[in-house]
Amino acid sequence: MDIVDVYEWIVRGVLAVNLFMAALVVIMLLLDAINEVTYQIRRLRRRRRRRATTTSVVEKLLESIPDVAYQELPGGDSDRESCVICVTPYEAGEACSVLPACKHLFHKACVAKWLRVKCTCPLCRAAVALPHPVRTAGQP
Repeated sequence: MDIVDVYEWIVRGVLAVNLFMAALVVIMLLLDAINEVTYQIRRLRRRRRRRATTTSVVEKLLESIPDVAYQELPGGDSDRESCVICVTPYEAGEACSVLPACKHLFHKACVAKWLRVKCTCPLCRAAVALPHPVRTAGQP
């Protein structure tokens, strides 16, 4: 075996190692891409689940807010003559909602649309939450 044969063995060995390393890099890139895709799928599923839960909570909140018929107050309270969400004046007997925490009045449709986006009062920004169920004697 002469020096040329040794040189060829070394070159072939280096090429084999390089080919092996390139194959490992390709495999690592594929695994990383698969990992990223599965992460994004899980994230999307969590988001959908959270959105469905949030939507059901908001719908329960909207159901818990009682409807009241608008009545003009004697003396004309200028703060309560129009809905601050749509800026449309209230009409006598119109269905309105009074938020439980702050007692501010809004058109029922306006406040429903607002609460689907934000769970705060549009006027004072007080948190609007579901009322806690009343426990009776004997319940844990």
